[in-house]
Amino acid sequence: MMFRQKRIHVLTVCALGAGALAMSSTLTLAQEKVERVEITGSAIKRTINEETALPVTIIDAKQLRESGITSVEEAMNVISGNQTTQGSGQSVGLFTGGAALANLRGIGSNKTLVLLNGRRLASFAFQVPGVDLNSIPLAVVERIEVLRDGASAIYGTDAIGGVINFITKRDFSTGEISAEMTHPKENGGGESRITLTKGIGSLDKDGWNLWASYDNRNQDAIAAVDRQFGATGVIPGKLNKTSGTTFPGNWTQPSTGVSGNPTLATGCVPPFSLPLASTSCRYDYTAAIDLIPPQNTETITARGNLKLGSHLASLEVLHASNTNVARVAPDPVTGITMNPGTPFFPTTGLPAGFDPAAPISVGWRMVPGGRRTNETDAFSDRVVATLKGSMFTDWDYEAGLFWNQSRATDMITDGYVNATLIKAGVLAGTLNPFATPTTAQQALIDAAKLRATDGTASGSTTGADFRLSGEVGNLPGGKIGVSAGLETRKEKYQNDTVDDVVNNVPSLGRAPFHANGNRDVNAFTLEALVPIHKTFELQLATRTDHYSDFGSTTNPKIGFKFQPVQSFLLRGSYNKGFRAPTLDDLYGPQNITYSANAYDDPLLCPGGVVAAGGIASRDCGQQVQAQIGGNPNLKPEKSKTHTFGVVFQPNRDLQLSVDYWKIELTNTINAFPETAVMGNPVQYANRIFRCNQLSAAVQATLDRCSGLFANSNAIGYIVTLSDNLGVTNTDGLDFGASYLFKTDRFGRFAMTYNGTRVNSYKYQNSPDDPLKENVGVFQDTSPVFKWQHVLNVNHMLGHWSTLLTMRYKSGYVDQNPGGEGNNVSAYTLTDLSTTYTGFKNFALTAGVKNLFDKDPPFSNQGVTFQQGYDPRFTDPTGRAYFLRGSYKF
Repeated sequence: MMFRQKRIHVLTVCALGAGALAMSSTLTLAQEKVERVEITGSAIKRTINEETALPVTIIDAKQLRESGITSVEEAMNVISGNQTTQGSGQSVGLFTGGAALANLRGIGSNKTLVLLNGRRLASFAFQVPGVDLNSIPLAVVERIEVLRDGASAIYGTDAIGGVINFITKRDFSTGEISAEMTHPKENGGGESRITLTKGIGSLDKDGWNLWASYDNRNQDAIAAVDRQFGATGVIPGKLNKTSGTTFPGNWTQPSTGVSGNPTLATGCVPPFSLPLASTSCRYDYTAAIDLIPPQNTETITARGNLKLGSHLASLEVLHASNTNVARVAPDPVTGITMNPGTPFFPTTGLPAGFDPAAPISVGWRMVPGGRRTNETDAFSDRVVATLKGSMFTDWDYEAGLFWNQSRATDMITDGYVNATLIKAGVLAGTLNPFATPTTAQQALIDAAKLRATDGTASGSTTGADFRLSGEVGNLPGGKIGVSAGLETRKEKYQNDTVDDVVNNVPSLGRAPFHANGNRDVNAFTLEALVPIHKTFELQLATRTDHYSDFGSTTNPKIGFKFQPVQSFLLRGSYNKGFRAPTLDDLYGPQNITYSANAYDDPLLCPGGVVAAGGIASRDCGQQVQAQIGGNPNLKPEKSKTHTFGVVFQPNRDLQLSVDYWKIELTNTINAFPETAVMGNPVQYANRIFRCNQLSAAVQATLDRCSGLFANSNAIGYIVTLSDNLGVTNTDGLDFGASYLFKTDRFGRFAMTYNGTRVNSYKYQNSPDDPLKENVGVFQDTSPVFKWQHVLNVNHMLGHWSTLLTMRYKSGYVDQNPGGEGNNVSAYTLTDLSTTYTGFKNFALTAGVKNLFDKDPPFSNQGVTFQQGYDPRFTDPTGRAYFLRGSYKF
C-alpha cells in the first residue's frame, strides 16, 4: 500500500491536538506538488512530511493552543521522551528565577539543544543549565520539531539528548487577536492571556511582508494551604518535613548540650510550631510556601521579509520578559547569642543540666517579618538577520548573523532581615525571640527588613553562519544531496552578587561572588544524502568544532533508511557527541546554601541518636549547608547514540512506528548529589567540612559555625559543586501510532498515540562508584519514568472539533522507601476541549483541564520545598475550566 503522505499529513495535523506524532511518508504521488524545506536534523531540503533516517516528531502548535496549553513549558508535557525535573514552580525556595527547562531522555537539560528557527538561544543567566522555555512565545510558534536521535552534526554535537526546534510563522499578512482564561475549581492558579498579531504585505504579491506580535500571560499563585495534598510537611506515619528553627525560637546551650523552647510544655504554638522533638519545637515550613508562584510573561516578536530577485532577506526580533515571585517560609535566623542577665533570658521550665550562668544560642523564625519573597526579572533578546536564495543555478544558500542575550536580576522584596541587626537586638535585650513582639519590637524587626537587589547575571551569544546545499552526481536511487556549513560564535557570561546584601542575609544561601567568562567556538559541517538505491538511502554527516578553551573535536553521524515496499520502512543512526562545559558550569557562583533534605549528622547524631558532642537541635534532622555552583576543573562530556526503528502503514488511515534508542555518556556533568554525600559519609569524607576545619573568617559566614558554635565539630558545609560524575547509560523505545477514519454521518475521527518506555537508566555518582538503576526508582534527586505516553482522540464534524487528551506517567519507588507511602502511584491527567468555527473569522474554544480532578499522588520526596507530592512531575491546579476566543481581521 503506497503511503498517501500529503493526505495523511493534512488530516493528522488537524487531529494532533496536544499530542505529538512521528510523521509518516514515503514517495509523493506524481501529480502532487510538495514544497521542499529543511527538517530538523538535516540541512538538505526535502518534503516536510517525508520520513527520514532520523526519528523526528512534529507537533502542531495551533492545536496545542486550542487544547488549553498556554506556555511552551506546558507544551513539553506532550513529548513522551521529556523527563524534565525543572519547571517554573522550582523557583519556590530554589532560586531558579522561574526558568522552565526541557530534558529529553532524562540525561540533563544541559544536553537538550533548544533552537528557534534552527538557531541557538542563549542559556538562562542564573545558574540554570539550559534555555528558559519562558523566553519562547508559543503564540507565534507554528510547529515544534523534535529530533529524538541525540547529537546533531548539523546544529551542534552537544545535543546529546536531542534537539527541540521551534518554528515560527514566516509570512503573516492579516491580523488576529486572541484572549483566553483558565479558572480552577479551587482557590488560586488562575491564568489569563491576550495575544495580538498583525501583518502587512505579501511575499507572493508585493515581494515583502512584515508582521509583529505581542503576547502577555499572567499566572496566579497557588498557596500551599489551598491544596490539601500540599498544605503540610507533617503527615503522621508518612511525612515529617520540618525545620528546627521555629517561632517562638528554640534555644541551645552549647556548654551543656541541653536545649528547649519556652512553649514546649504547652504544645508549642500550633498549627505551624509543633511538639515533634523531645526538647524543642519544630516548624512546619511547607504551610507558608506557594505551590505555584505568581508569574507574568510578556513577549514581543517581529519579522520582516523582503524579496530581492531570487533571494530573500529576513530580519527577526524577539524580546521576552518574565517576572517570577517566589515566596517561602519566614526568615530563619540562627546562631543568635543570648547572655544571662538579659531581660528575656529563660529562667523557668528549664531542663536538667541547664547552667544559668552560661550563654545560649537561639534559632528564631522571623514570623513577625512575614514570608521571604524574591522577585526575579528575566529578559531575553534576540536579533537574527538572514539572506537566502539560489546561486550557481541549482545550489541553495543561507547566510545569517545572530545575537542572543539573557539577563536576570534577583531582588528580595519582603521577609528577609538583616541578621546582624537581629542578633544585635537579642544580645542587647531589645528583642525577645520567645514571644510575640511588642509594638516597639515589631518596629525594630520591620526596620531590619531588607528590600534590595542581591544579584545580577547575563549571558550572550553572537555569531554568524553560512550553509550551502545542492545535488551532485547520479545513483540508482537519484541524485546525491550535499550540504556544507560554517559557524562562528562568541559566548559571554557574567554573574555578580551585591555583597552588602548577601553578607547580611544568610538565608539567601549566597556568598559574595563575581564571575565572568567567555569563549569562541568555530564549526564546520558536511552532510550527504546518498540514495544508493530507490529502496535504500544513507545520511552521512560530520561536524568539527573548535573551542577556544577545550580545543577541537570531530564527531561523525551515519543514518540509513531502507524501504523495500512502500508500506514498510526501516531506519537507524549512529553518532558521537561532545559537550564542553558551559561557562556557567565552569564559572558559576560557588554559594553555600541550605540542603534540600534534612539529615542526621553521621558523627554527632548517628541514626537520630545524639552522640558525645552532639546537640539535637543542631545535629539531628536538620538541613546542613551545601556548597553549590561552578567548577573550573570540569572535563567535556562525550557520548555515543544508536537508534533503530520501523515504520509500518498497512493502509492509508493507519500508521505504526517504533524506534529503539541507546545513549552511552562519559564524564557526565551534574551537581554532585547531597544525598550521596550524607548517605555515604565515609566514602565522601573529603566532601564534608566541619567547623573546626575551617578558618575563623569562613566560620563567621556560617550560622552553624559562628558565635557560640565556633570551632565546634558540627558540619559546616558539604561540597556539591558541579562535577564529572562518571558514566550514564540509558536505552528505551519510542512508540507512535495514528488512525484516521471518516463517516458520512458522524464526521471524522482521528486517534494519535506517542509513548516512551525507558528500559534502563544507569549512572554513577563518581567514576569509582557502581552504576545505579534509576528507572522506576527515586535515586538521589529524581526518578526516571519507565512509561510516559500521550493519547489523543479527535472528532471533527462541520464547524465543531472536539479533542480528548490523556497524559500518563508510570509509578515509581519513592525517595524514602521505608514506612507508608513508599511507592508513588501512576499519574494520569485527562483534558477535554471543544472548538467552534461557525462564526465568520471567529473561533471559540471551551474545555476542562484535569477533567476527573486528579490530585497529584503522594510522595515523601524532600528535594523541593513543596511537600506531600512532587511538583516537578505533576500539576497541583486540579480541575480547571478554560475559554479561548480568537478573531481574525
